[in-house]
Amino acid sequence: MDAFVARSGARLAATAALLAALALAAFAGCSGGSGGPPAGNPNQNTGADGGAEPPDAGGGPDAGLPDAGVPDAGPPPDAGFTFGQPSPWPNENRVYAGADGIQEAPVVGVTTDEAQNLWVATHTGLYLLKPGEKAFKRYSSADGLHLMDNPQPYRNELLSLACGGGTVSSSGGAVSPGIISLEGGAAGEVFVGYAGVADVLGVNSDCTDPGEVRHSGKIDRVRLAADGTLQVERLDLASVNAGMQYWHNRTIFKMVYDHGQVWGKPTHHGYLWVGANHGVVMIKTDAIRLPNPGEWPDNANREWMGDHVHAQVCFHEACPQGAIGNARMGDWRGLAIASDGDTWHAGKWAAGKIRWTASPSDFTDVARSGQQIFSIAFGDPYPGNPPVFFPPAEGDPVSLSAVAVTPDDHVWFGSQARDAGETNYGLATFKDHEGVVLLDPFQLGMAEGAVQDIAALPDGRVVLAGPSTGLTIYDPATKSHVNIRAGQGIPDDRVLAMELDDMVVPPALHVATRGGAAVITVFPK
Repeated sequence: MDAFVARSGARLAATAALLAALALAAFAGCSGGSGGPPAGNPNQNTGADGGAEPPDAGGGPDAGLPDAGVPDAGPPPDAGFTFGQPSPWPNENRVYAGADGIQEAPVVGVTTDEAQNLWVATHTGLYLLKPGEKAFKRYSSADGLHLMDNPQPYRNELLSLACGGGTVSSSGGAVSPGIISLEGGAAGEVFVGYAGVADVLGVNSDCTDPGEVRHSGKIDRVRLAADGTLQVERLDLASVNAGMQYWHNRTIFKMVYDHGQVWGKPTHHGYLWVGANHGVVMIKTDAIRLPNPGEWPDNANREWMGDHVHAQVCFHEACPQGAIGNARMGDWRGLAIASDGDTWHAGKWAAGKIRWTASPSDFTDVARSGQQIFSIAFGDPYPGNPPVFFPPAEGDPVSLSAVAVTPDDHVWFGSQARDAGETNYGLATFKDHEGVVLLDPFQLGMAEGAVQDIAALPDGRVVLAGPSTGLTIYDPATKSHVNIRAGQGIPDDRVLAMELDDMVVPPALHVATRGGAAVITVFPK
């Protein structure tokens, strides 16, 4: 394998020097370079989005937002879960597809909430299976989900004062293909991520975009009522530090919910991290509320939404201090919470580790009591600080698709080329004071060079998903591997997403594929 492994020792000094001044890439609203939604909707932003943003407009006149959502649903049912308890599910590997009530394919997400309800999503349906039940119950736009045929109305919406004011009526919801990500939260709670339009003409992402574009995509917070119905709140992400002028983050590629522990160490329960087409949003879920009638929208949003931050590079040059017009950032398909409660993000052009902060309103504040927003940021300046892998020039994509953190704090990155001209860069690991190690997926047992997703297991092994060749479980200690293909525990070799539920004993690996869902609790050696 040594012939396929390269160490980047020079990166250590560059990374250490970078830790003192990493606020360059974190703006409440930022320049272009934002990646677009899934294939078939190529709205990729690589231009400026208006430059520096105006100060917060503060409390404003009547925003006129009746019917913006539902009142607080109160405590969800079955809220008695504690971390580390035995799983209520059988200790066996299961595959779920049409015979179990899942009516469509592909499955794009599989997750559990803190009551151990099993949720599965396709592009147009949300499915629920409670412990002890035999078949999934299907929910759709008829149950409140903001899919393509059920946009949320925003009546008499007051535009930001920074945009000149004025009122319009608009709406927002998913664009095709619909649901693209899913993440379980508190008991009876799940978050549904939608595809959205990145921006108009790849330029602004601001309030000059039509309302249906500005409000497209986003997130539904779904809570299960005692009678089995859904209570749905639409979370309309916007840059609250700019008076609701900038609406960058519309396509939700990845979400991770902090359940309060990572590898046995306490973290920050109830925070949801969101990887979008442009930046990473932090949501304090127990503070979520929608604007009251007559209330300026960002008054409510700033209580629960930190929008947004990101590592970045600039196109074929090192990023000048404070310059954002030539920046590249976005397509944050990789998110992983580390054992210190901070979060790794990995995207099309760059990667980094975001420091957690308790207050969403401080999320984009460079000060943060003297701390920088990132503890580590890969990508700028290049070549001294490569974006994990080594593209031909700064600003060229490295197509990071996944990130995971093992119990010994090794960070694993994967790359998958998605657009013409991109390269599969394979795999890499990183640990403080050890630098980056580049790895060839074939030498680790994968059958293809592209990496769709990565999950870390409690025993130190990692699960590597290929987009068309199933799963590979790799053991870094023994350098051995075992493959799982269709018919051997997963319904299809075309894997779309994975997550590990380590809230319960034994832990469960959730696998979403184009042919159905899988839950793996018995792992081959």
